[in-house]
Amino acid sequence: MASSSGSLDFHSDGSSIAVAGPCAGLPELSFAPVRCDEAFARLDHAQAAGGHTVLLCGPAGSGKTVVLVDWVRRRCPARLAWLTVTEHSGADLLAVVARNLDPASEFVPTGVLHTPMDRAVDLLAALVDVEPTVLVIDDAHLLTDPLQLAGLEYLLTHLPAQVTVLIASRFDPPLRWHALDLAGRLVRIGVPELALPAHRVAQVFAQHGCRLDDAELTVVQNLTCGWSALVRIAAICLSANATDRGTALAALARPSHAVADFLVAELLASLPAPTLEFLLATAVPTRFCLPMAEDLVGDDAARILDELLRANFPLHTVAHAGELWHTYHPLLRAYLLAEAAYTRPDRLPDCHRRVAAWFIAAAMPRPALDHVLAEPGAPGLAPFLRDWGLRMVLEGTGHELVAAVENLSEQDTFVRLLRAAVAVESGDIAAAEVYLEAAHVGTDSAPSLVPAEWVAALDHAVSAGVAVLVGDSSSMRWPLPPATGQPDLDCYAALNCGIAEICGGDIDSGAASVRHAIVHSEQSGLGRVAVRARTASAVAAAMTDRIGELRALAAQAIDRAEGYGLAGSADAASARLLAAYGAYQQGMDFERPVPRLSPATADETVVPAPVRQAAIVTGVLMFADAADRSAAAAALSKQLHRLLDDSPTLHGTGELVTDVLWLLLRVQGRADAQQLIEHATRVLGRTSEMAVAEAGLALYAHRPAVVLTVLEPLLADPRLSARSLVTGWLLVAVAADRLARPRKVDEACEQALAHAASEQLTRPFLDVPGAADLFARIGARFGHYAAFVDRIRDYRGATAGAPQLTDTELVVLRQLPSGMTAGNIAADLGVSVNTVKTHLRGIYQKLAVNARAEAIAQARVLGLL
Repeated sequence: MASSSGSLDFHSDGSSIAVAGPCAGLPELSFAPVRCDEAFARLDHAQAAGGHTVLLCGPAGSGKTVVLVDWVRRRCPARLAWLTVTEHSGADLLAVVARNLDPASEFVPTGVLHTPMDRAVDLLAALVDVEPTVLVIDDAHLLTDPLQLAGLEYLLTHLPAQVTVLIASRFDPPLRWHALDLAGRLVRIGVPELALPAHRVAQVFAQHGCRLDDAELTVVQNLTCGWSALVRIAAICLSANATDRGTALAALARPSHAVADFLVAELLASLPAPTLEFLLATAVPTRFCLPMAEDLVGDDAARILDELLRANFPLHTVAHAGELWHTYHPLLRAYLLAEAAYTRPDRLPDCHRRVAAWFIAAAMPRPALDHVLAEPGAPGLAPFLRDWGLRMVLEGTGHELVAAVENLSEQDTFVRLLRAAVAVESGDIAAAEVYLEAAHVGTDSAPSLVPAEWVAALDHAVSAGVAVLVGDSSSMRWPLPPATGQPDLDCYAALNCGIAEICGGDIDSGAASVRHAIVHSEQSGLGRVAVRARTASAVAAAMTDRIGELRALAAQAIDRAEGYGLAGSADAASARLLAAYGAYQQGMDFERPVPRLSPATADETVVPAPVRQAAIVTGVLMFADAADRSAAAAALSKQLHRLLDDSPTLHGTGELVTDVLWLLLRVQGRADAQQLIEHATRVLGRTSEMAVAEAGLALYAHRPAVVLTVLEPLLADPRLSARSLVTGWLLVAVAADRLARPRKVDEACEQALAHAASEQLTRPFLDVPGAADLFARIGARFGHYAAFVDRIRDYRGATAGAPQLTDTELVVLRQLPSGMTAGNIAADLGVSVNTVKTHLRGIYQKLAVNARAEAIAQARVLGLL
């Protein structure tokens, strides 16, 4: 038993405690530690709070002791007692703690029973007035005596405020930690906090003379996951092979002998044979769950997995789709795979086959593919492609099939069509056309993996996808092919044919096909299809000016994207763009910044036509935020010219002409607007949209009679879209107002409101020059549309464009930044100084400014300069 002289006590549990006193007795480190910022922050918090316990848990070599030593040396001003538990003969933990914290503790006479609980009670009484103290208990996982643990638990539960206890352990010692947690007196530091971030990993390598570039640092970080001992081993290995780091990193990933020796000594050597078998089997898949483990190793899997998790074995666990999935540390898994290949080579193919079967049964084709390919000769690849290839395309992982199909005959039509489908999904127009053409070569004689009706349906669906990419889906009909009975193929056909019909202008038929895709996607959990199909339905609503439905469908698509974890996908971005467009048409604010779908490329011809169309929509929506509105309008006009040339039959382009027209006129770009209308009319014909655009330009040019001549015969056409009708009637109203025809003004305003009110179509009232001002004057005449008219007035000020300057005023305005005087400008224009001054007064009045500098600044804001 303990005596006042400080000799060690021994117990029959086989544990002993070696004592290190204040800072001078700290464990010696063989290297300079790098600071662990997250762990330091938590240790600082615990010490400042007082009476707290910090539990550091992590596997061997995760840096627990190093962190504590480094923190004590850098940050701990308090008195320190450091205890390290070893595996040799036992000692009385509480007695040793008492001697370190209270050297004047009472002498216990021989023969008097003094339990660890008694010692804890006595120690707490003695610590009431003790100075600030930190007690460290290292390697606490070696504590096994229930009495000692009970005494320690009592001490931690009743710690005085001036004492902080730091416990380092490979796993949680069997104490009632939840009680401390509920009391708010427990701080945990685990593997995530102990892991070294990339910049600290770089510091470790620098200590060994290795300066890693970014690529090398990424490789090391991915291999080690910041596990301190493995980082240090890697640094030593690379420093010894400084002339060939690529080889050294490859050897490290095998893993190297040094890593293998560490893993065996610290993690694996003491494990029983059934646990080792569990590790070797479950390391074959990249990740595993309990049902898979039970399929691989039997009913004992649950017990073994629970033991590993309780022992804080290096397993990373995440929840997905209602199941817990476990992943081994990369270097540990590499060692286990190498060990399995060396000791059990005949069992690995069967293990891969069983893992692939498990993933397939769980409808998880992407991870199944790895194990289908891992089996020698890949005998399961052909049936896998037949049953699951298209599912991978629908899930967005079809590009990973490309390497796999190299093992199959290039003559198979179904395989070529799958390649084309993958290219369609990635928006690669050239590749899609090449693979589709290749699928049409020799199809009569070549055998196929699938029935002929499958090939025909897939060919039709891929052809529809290619037509959408190039913007030519209106050149033919895209009805649904006969149902094949293969759910994924029928869904793919419904989606692609539906989108092709919508983009080609056959809205109702396309929307019906897309609804088939929505139903199947929800039944099969195909998130990308569910989002894309709803987005396509929103496009259909947009093309028929059903703005309320557009916004509702876009919101549904965004919601489904978030539910499926696809919020950052291109399909979700398309849905957000449509939602913003719907808000824009209703004169409402929308989320900024608007998603940009167009990739950064100088060659627009390789960008899918719908994406180019969406880029123009984005530019229209963001026009008001442009730093240089004049340049922004000109850029949109150029984009639209190129789209008209490259995809002349793309549906919806005519409406964009009108959108861009208003922006050009807002920055006085009359010549550009004229060129755009002429080009669009040559390409699209004199459609209703072109007639409305022509009338808009005529109104801007102060030719109201031309507006009436162009539009009055057109507005009786029942096929005219709601937007064109509202815009047309507004142009007639403003033109009639300028011609002093009040009855015509009232009739036109009434018609515009009647066609706009049901969908709250506000944008034309804000775009048509003079329309908002007209309703500000006479809106009270339309009492039954009072709420809608008030809404127009509310948005009028926020969206007002530039005032309309005459051509000469615009020429004078653009001379002002040069610094030329009125006389110089007059001489340059060949007019009198008085004429220039008259124009300047008109400019100042229209811009609501009083000086040249103010006029320049305001003109730049409005996009006139």
